[in-house]
Amino acid sequence: MALVKSLSIATDAWPNQRQNPTDKDQKGALWAPFFFVKLPRKQDPDTGAIMPTFKHVYRRYAMSFATVAVAMCIGFAMQTSEAAILATDENAQGHFERAPGPVPHNFVGPQRIDRMALPSLPNDYGHGVALLQEPVLIAVADDIPVAILPTEETAPRLGCGLAMSAEPAAGALIDLRLSAPCHANEVVMFKHANLIFHMLMPDEGAMAVLIPALEEEANVSVAFANGDTAQTKTVVDSLSFYDRVVIAWGGHKGAELHAREFGAQYGEAGHVWREQPRDVGSLAGGKGGFLVSLGNSELPVSGQAEIYTFPTGLSTQVGDVKVSVEAEVTKNNCGKRLIAQSWTLRQGRVEGQHDLELQMPDCSAIGEFLVLKNLVEDLTIAQN
Repeated sequence: MALVKSLSIATDAWPNQRQNPTDKDQKGALWAPFFFVKLPRKQDPDTGAIMPTFKHVYRRYAMSFATVAVAMCIGFAMQTSEAAILATDENAQGHFERAPGPVPHNFVGPQRIDRMALPSLPNDYGHGVALLQEPVLIAVADDIPVAILPTEETAPRLGCGLAMSAEPAAGALIDLRLSAPCHANEVVMFKHANLIFHMLMPDEGAMAVLIPALEEEANVSVAFANGDTAQTKTVVDSLSFYDRVVIAWGGHKGAELHAREFGAQYGEAGHVWREQPRDVGSLAGGKGGFLVSLGNSELPVSGQAEIYTFPTGLSTQVGDVKVSVEAEVTKNNCGKRLIAQSWTLRQGRVEGQHDLELQMPDCSAIGEFLVLKNLVEDLTIAQN
């Protein structure tokens, strides 16, 4: 109120002074830095002169400055208190330190401000995602990450059917043709009569095999590991003109079939075995026989067989053919059991079938040979 009153006094004095600054009634007015104040006058009792009274002027000035100072202090205190409270609340929530500075005299300690009363961004601006309060460490790899690709459905392979045919060939053989384009480089099992052997399909998925017939009405079947099978048959009328000795076993090179014709010794021209098998051309003139090896000795588990054939019905010689089975001790069969079978065909009829189970010597005997006696019988060639 004192400030308002002082301002009104100054306002009354200001217009008069501007209109007539020489007016005797305004000579007692003093100029202040912020107001014009009309000073009260008092008559001197001795001289009768009218003198301005300064007592009330000083009091009015003092009250005016005090009012302004109090108003400024209140405003400063309110702003400082609000900033201190906000800094304290943020320190509690986000671990921030209060800015250094003097603590106002009316600070009463940290207070929690209602967050609902503070302005906030609209949801569409912030996308409804709260900002992280903690630092985030991002690791960047040198290699480009590869996402997990979806499993692609295998397209059906066209033309994957098995095709197999069989025809009789010279020497009472079965000329077998197998086509399996989707089974290239896979193991295939052949079965004919009691004979089972395994071979590896070539890269082109087709192969031809000559199998000595063990039946006149020859049936041959094949099977793959995934269950695909095929079979065929043919008639071999010439089987009765030949005698055959068969030795079959499983695994690596475990047995050898040796035939020494008409008194021939090992290594001579009449010695027929794996290293000197001859071919079907040796049957010409009925002078000698030949050997066929079936199976793949490089496979870890494989049925194998060797079959010796002599043209008994066409022979021009008389005598005996000594037949024996030998087993070489190798690093693949040493210390293991050898299971073998043998049988003989005379004029197309099976005779003298034998089974053998033998414990091979230990690996210190690698390179030695075992002669398996009484497993096969010699062939006697009579005059026709």
